[in-house]
Amino acid sequence: MSLLSVARAAMSRRTARVTSAPNSIATAAAKTITLVLDEEAPVLDSDQDVHDLLLMLRGHVMQLGPAAHTMTGPLAEALSAAQDLSAKEMPAEYVQARAHLRNLAATVQELLAEMRAAGALCAHHPECPSAEASDGQAAQIRIHRPEAGWSVLCNGMLLFDDTGCLRPDGVILKPRRPLPSAQEAQQAVSR
Repeated sequence: MSLLSVARAAMSRRTARVTSAPNSIATAAAKTITLVLDEEAPVLDSDQDVHDLLLMLRGHVMQLGPAAHTMTGPLAEALSAAQDLSAKEMPAEYVQARAHLRNLAATVQELLAEMRAAGALCAHHPECPSAEASDGQAAQIRIHRPEAGWSVLCNGMLLFDDTGCLRPDGVILKPRRPLPSAQEAQQAVSR
């Protein structure tokens, strides 16, 4: 079994767990980019290896598109460049196909950088939970407006001071019941 086969098997196990969250997709894309661009990555043995990595990068571009499609400026340009390059057919000759793969990997890497710069992806380590996760409100604050009574979390959730929140998909989460003070807790126990 070649080194690339081992790496591909590990990637398939990891990407099988990827959800629709942009951060998880970005993590999987970064790993694929590493397989292509890293000097320490195994040498691609065959046309099939190049083709498989090309398909993986195309899939990442397709998955990242919805997270970046509403953006403008450099992010929109990076997304367009990645989509255009991923839509091109892979050249038949191995050397040209390999060059095409490296160009696509570099373009997807630029897209990820633009998404992080625009705030479309989490740059925290460990990664913030997605908005759909049960602990989505534990994400880091990206924008805080105490005078207005709200904050935008890293995962795109809009968190209100009353602890109610609005997820990016439009789902409204009711305010959590505030924790009782020590005195209120004592009174409740004594009743």
